[in-house]
Formats: sequence, C-alpha cells, structure tokens
Amino acid sequence: MSEFTQLLVFLVALPPSYLLLRALYRITFHPLCAFPGPKLRAISHLPHAYYGSQGIQAVAVRDLHRQYGEVVRIAPDLLSFMTPSSWKDIHGHAASKKFPKFGYFKVRADAQPLLTAEDKDYPRQRAALSHGFSDRAIAGQEWTLKKQIDVFIKKLGEKASAHEVTNMSEWFSWLTFDIVGEFTLSMKFGCVESGENHPWVSTLVKWFRATSFAANANAFGIFAPFVMLFANIKDLMGIKIHLQRSAEKVRERLEQGEVSGKADIWSYVLRAQGDKSLTMGEMEVNAAALLVAATAPVSDTLSGAVYLLAKNRDKLVKLREEVDGLAKSEEDITMVLTGKMTYLMAVINESLRCYTPTPGGGRRKAPPEGATVSGYFVPGGTIVCVYQLPAFTLPNNFALPETFLPERWLPADHPDRPNATLSDKQEVFQPFSVGPKACLGKGMALAEIKFILARLVWHFDFELVDNGFAFEKQRAFLFRERPALNVQLAARNR
Repeated sequence: MSEFTQLLVFLVALPPSYLLLRALYRITFHPLCAFPGPKLRAISHLPHAYYGSQGIQAVAVRDLHRQYGEVVRIAPDLLSFMTPSSWKDIHGHAASKKFPKFGYFKVRADAQPLLTAEDKDYPRQRAALSHGFSDRAIAGQEWTLKKQIDVFIKKLGEKASAHEVTNMSEWFSWLTFDIVGEFTLSMKFGCVESGENHPWVSTLVKWFRATSFAANANAFGIFAPFVMLFANIKDLMGIKIHLQRSAEKVRERLEQGEVSGKADIWSYVLRAQGDKSLTMGEMEVNAAALLVAATAPVSDTLSGAVYLLAKNRDKLVKLREEVDGLAKSEEDITMVLTGKMTYLMAVINESLRCYTPTPGGGRRKAPPEGATVSGYFVPGGTIVCVYQLPAFTLPNNFALPETFLPERWLPADHPDRPNATLSDKQEVFQPFSVGPKACLGKGMALAEIKFILARLVWHFDFELVDNGFAFEKQRAFLFRERPALNVQLAARNR
C-alpha cells in the first residue's frame, strides 16, 4: 500500500474514529457520566436539538424526567432539574453571580436587550426599565388597559349576538398586542377594533421559531454556524423585520420626548440618567424584546385559562360567583378589586401550572470550580436548567398533576383545599423565574390577566365548540404555538 493510500485511509477513518472515541468517553469517563439519562443523549446533542426543531423539546424532557427522576442528563453537557431547591441553587441571588446565562440568541452585535444582556450590563438595564413596571406604573396603566378591554368586550358581544364561533386564542393575541403596542411603542395597532391580524403578529411567530432554532444550534459550539445554515430563511428574516420595525417606532417615540399624560415605558426610561441610562441601541432591542415577552405569555395564559375553565364548568361557576360577589357593577371591576379575588388568582396559578407559556427553561453555566444544585455536585462548565413543563406537571411535585384544581392554591386551612394537595411542592412553581434576573414584567402581566379574565367572566358564559386546543397537540418554540380555541360565547343575562 502506497504512502498516499495509507494517508487517504487514515483521513477517511479519522472522523468516525474520533466520533467513536468521543462517544465512549462521554458515557464512561465524562464528568457527567454518573447522571441518569439515555446513552444516546449523553453521546450527542442531536436528539435534544431534533425535538427542539419539532417544537416538542419540553415534552420529551418531561418524558425523560418521568423515567429517570428529578435530574436527567438530556445532552452531553446539559442537566435538567425539576426540584424546588434547583431554582434557588441556579437562579437565586447568590447563584446568579456564579451561573452566567448560556445559549441565548444575540439579536444585534452592538446591543442586547435585558433578557440576553451580559452580567455587566444587566443591572444598569434593569434599573432603567424597572420604574416602568413598578406598582405605581402598573396603576397608571389602568385607564389605558380599561379602554382596550372595553373595545374587546364590545367586539366579543357582537360575536355572541350573532351566535358566531369565536377563536379566543386569536382575540387574546390581538388584545395583548394592542395593549403592549401602546405601552412599548406608543402605537395603536387596532387589531381588536378591526378583528384582523396586524402583519407584525405573523412576524412574531417567525421570531419565536428562529430564536428557538438558534438556541439549539448554539449547543453545537464551533459547529453552530454550520447548523444555522439549516434554519428557515423566512423565520430568520422575521427577526430582521421585527428588529427594524421596532427600532423605527422607538425612534419616532423618542423624538417626542416626555409627553404630558403619557405613561408608556419610555416616559420612565427617559428619566434614567447617567450610569442608569440606556443606549439608543439598547432601547431599540428592548422594545423588540418587550413586544414579544409581554404579549405571548399573557395571551397564552388567558387562552389556557379559558380552555381549562370551559372543560371544568364547576370551576367556571365558582370563579363567576367570586366575581359577581365582589363586583356589584361592571364599574366595580378594577385592578384593586381583582387583586382581592383569591379564587381568580388560584385559577390563574393553576392555568400557569397546567399550561405554562414557557415549557422550557433558561439555561445557565456552572462556574469553573463547579457548584452544588439540589444536593448534586455539578462539574464546572456544565449547562443546567429547570424545565417548567416537567417541574409543574409530574407527580414528583404535585398531587393529581393532570387535574385542573385551582383549590390547590388556596391556603392550607381553607375548607376547599383538597387534602391530597397539602403535600404539593408549591415552591417549585416559578413561572416567572426567581432571583435578580426574574421576569421584570411579572406584576404587570398578572394585573392584566386578572383584569381581562374578570371582565370576560362578568360578561360572558362560554363553551368549547371542539377540542382542537388540546394541550398534547401543541408545539412550543420559545412560547406556545397555539391552535384555534373555538368557543361559543353567550352574553350573561343581568
């Protein structure tokens, strides 16, 4: 055999030999080899990335937790936890300084939004934006929010009068898009008034898919650029279009400066000066991120709640009794009053548990020296996360996990609290995450959801027309990809 032939054989044999040796290392000597999980997932990122590309990654991880327990090795360097203490150990105040974010999609080279900001920029950005999400700011949004909901109720009333089937998933998207558009861009999209999708809504669907694909591609390290070649070009263009539109609208709003009587996010951001201010690029990308992060989770939660209430009419009746008992007229339904509705909050919590808007989990990277998570030593450089879907819907943490049971969120001494749920590990329920990097908009999101749901229940009865919204049929790319939620609305006689 000539030297050339020998070289050729060597070069041909080298890649498969490398892959074989790497596979053997990953399942025998790798620092994570002691953690449970399928051998194929220990060897390659491909299974995890494949399920992500199909929109069923969280479902697949839930199946693994059901089989292997509270911690699973779901990729060569990735561990998924579903224990209550893992939230604090990974995302808590002390842990956040040691566990940096990992795998987030960088939307622009010159600026990142709060969600993906580096540790050195995160505190400054959060400080600049936080005043826009304070209790005072939320209260200041009530009049604008009421106005938007008034139009929403009026349009739904027309649908009810005409005995038309109503796709509530679509209407909730329109409503939240109108609300957030005015809050983040001072822009009136008019989706509810027109009863039509704004082109921007379709663009956001592409954003979700593209960012989800990019997050999975990042797991392949130096091969990530090659993996990105397989991304849907239309979805990638959706990111570009969304960023461009957001930047244009932000610049238009900033040209106005502070406007008397206007209480949008920029009226607060513009007051941040010096080391607490945002750059123009950061304002533009944060507007784009807020338009996504403040619409999808709210409309997801509302859709999930309506679906679950329609399937469990005894819970709908109970919620209606609470709303009717506290509100003697429609004008009585305010943010202050809905804040006092304990069963309403229980319904929302249970809807978030059964139908979490973000079934996946934010990834963090263990420090070089390693760290302990839920009693397990995690070697340095390991990627860790808490997938919400398995953490919220498996019997490890909740009794009767597949049952819609808002009463589980009532106080332990409440007569309606089921005994079986007293052992629930409710501290694992963190749909907005925990620690200094938890969701900044939690208060505003819950205020919106309570206000909208209370008004809807006050005005209408509703029944499912079909079961097309069944959770097991749905996919998720960052957020839920919701199908039609078809209901028959009926105006309540008063």
